[in-house]
This record gives sequence, C-alpha cells and structure tokens, in this order.
Amino acid sequence: MRFLNRLLLATALCFTASWLLATPASAKLKVAALHPLMGDLGRQVGGENVELIDLMSPSSNPHLFEPSASDLRRAADAKLYLASGKHLETYLDKLRSNLGNSATILEVGRKIPSQKIEAKNAAYACCPAHVGGAIDPHWWHDVANMQRAAKIVADEFSRLDPANKSYYQARAKAYRSELTKLNSWMKRELSTIPRSQRRLATAHASFGYFCKAYGFKAVPVLGVNAEHEPSASYTAEVITIIRKNNVRAVFPEKRLNPKILQNILRETGIKTGGTLIGDGSSSYTKMMQHNTQVIVQALR
Repeated sequence: MRFLNRLLLATALCFTASWLLATPASAKLKVAALHPLMGDLGRQVGGENVELIDLMSPSSNPHLFEPSASDLRRAADAKLYLASGKHLETYLDKLRSNLGNSATILEVGRKIPSQKIEAKNAAYACCPAHVGGAIDPHWWHDVANMQRAAKIVADEFSRLDPANKSYYQARAKAYRSELTKLNSWMKRELSTIPRSQRRLATAHASFGYFCKAYGFKAVPVLGVNAEHEPSASYTAEVITIIRKNNVRAVFPEKRLNPKILQNILRETGIKTGGTLIGDGSSSYTKMMQHNTQVIVQALR
C-alpha cells in the first residue's frame, strides 16, 4: 500500500512538473494588427502559436483610421503591432509614445521596395498625406511584395518567440509557395487582355504597384476628392484624360459615391467596371482574386 501511495505521489509530482514546464512554451505570442491585410498575414505566418487582435475592421478607411483607447485596451499585453507602413498609418509616432517599451511596432512595408506616386498623378493621390510625389502606400497590390512581407513577419515572430522559429519560418515558406501559385494564376488571367486595352482607370492612384507588376498603365481619375462632388472644370479634365488614354472602363472603389462617375460615363460613353478593393480586405488571396476577375471581365 505504501509503495502504491509513493507511486501515485511520484506520478502526480511528475505530471505537475511537466505541466509547469509546458505552460510557458504553450503561451501564444500576442500580436495586434493595424490593418486587415496585416492581420491576415499574421495569421498565415503565426498559425496556432499567435493570438492576433484586429484593431481595424475591413470596412474602415485605413487613411482615416486611428486606434481608440478601447482598441488599445483590447490589445493589452500585445508584444507586437503589425503596421502596413510607408506612411499609411500617420499616427505611429503617437502610438509609439503611448506604448513606450511595452511593445514593438513593425512597419512591414519599410523593407519593401517603394514606388512614388508620379508627379502628374499627384492630384489623384489616395489622401492629402500622400500628395506631392509621396510614396504610394498600397504596396500589397504586387504579390511579390506580399511574399517579401511574409518573410519579414516570420523573422520578427522568430525574434520575439525563438522557441517556435522553425514553425514560423515553415509557415511563411508554405504561404509564399501559395502566393507563387496565386501570382501565376493572375498573370495567366491578365495576359488574356490585349496590351492596347491595359489601361486601369481607378478613382485614385492606389494601383501603381499592380500596374507595374502586371503590365498596365495607371489612369487615376478622382483622387483626394473621390468622395465629394467634383467641379465642372475638374470633371472636364478627367474626361480629357480618359479620352486621351483610350480608357475602356472606369473602376470604382469601395466608399466612392457612384453618382460622381455619372457625368463622366455620360460624356465618354465608356462603361463602369466592377468595384475594385483598393485598401485591403480580411483575406489577401480573395482580394487579389476578386480584383483580377473584375479587371479581366471589363477589359478582355
């Protein structure tokens, strides 16, 4: 009986010791995402080892969003904040000051090659913060850039959670492989559009990376005033640009007032393409598939 009691006690002690040792290893790395695409990327790389908090909903405007006090409370104890970077989140300096040394902010786009908004398209920038030849913050519209981003995020996760480095690196590698397939599919689909018709007329200059990567000419038509009624002279200028570039279709974007395009369509006789997703989504792959299908359907 004494032997059995000792055996049970020893077993219980071993179980307790094992549980205590396992607890730190099983604790998830807590990460907050400041953009829906960064949240999706964090999940693709982090998998079950990361607890990811989305602070911005996919329906929000990233050019206007700033995390509130309640958002930051939801992200309490987060060790890392994922930002898109390239000056999209204009509030980052203030956020760094509030966080102090409690968390790191990773600007994913900082290490990704930048494109500037062409001077001739400055009036069609996505928001006042990006006029005047500033950097285009929409780097994700080139799949190769998202592949770079996966490596950047995996390296940062590995730094903060070295015990799971091989896990993060393996998931990033697998995700990059999936993105290679996505990129190949996009190129095949887009290649069916005649080169003479590869004019991408969008509300504002947010598809520059896409156009450079996939052989299109960007023709932004509304820019910083995309949500407001343009003047008659502004509308006339847009009509001239459309005719000069032999634009076949104009693609509206989410949050754009559809009435804005009515005069343009009436004067030019061109059609409206499907709605493009310019500023991100909760699923990067679905966003790129959607945009590709919409463009091909309108221009092929």
